[in-house]
Amino acid sequence: KLESVPTGQVIAELLETQQPLARSSSRELRIDVPELENVWADRDRFHQVLENLIGNAIKFTPPGGRITVGAAPRDRQVLFWVADTGPGIPAEELPHLFDRFWQAKEGGRGGVGLGLFIVKGLVEAHGGRIWVESAPGSGSTFYFTIPTTTSAPVPQDG
Repeated sequence: KLESVPTGQVIAELLETQQPLARSSSRELRIDVPELENVWADRDRFHQVLENLIGNAIKFTPPGGRITVGAAPRDRQVLFWVADTGPGIPAEELPHLFDRFWQAKEGGRGGVGLGLFIVKGLVEAHGGRIWVESAPGSGSTFYFTIPTTTSAPVPQDG
């Protein structure tokens, strides 16, 4: 159900729910989001994307680490990112991160390997794209875009 979704409000609500988990596991959760235009999205699915990426960052960032959720306007879209100070991802694993049932060889964090596959499908269903930048020892940053309401298709009558 696509609608005009207040970007900053959804991020603030999500961080409020994720903050206790981050604190209880000794991780710092920061927000870097200016005033932004609304996005054209299904609010629940948009929330699901961010929740998955933040949850993964908390899971893979060691105690004492930091997770930053950010957003910025980009050419009729909003660019979102979730950056962490975790161990990073080896270059040979990066092309497989969004594959169905794929899991990193190291880490042993559980799961069935569907989270990032589903996130990619949701982002693409919104007309956006998703990618990651990472290197061992430097943390990871997951980026995705969602169109703004001004770039939403105009409904056709009849």
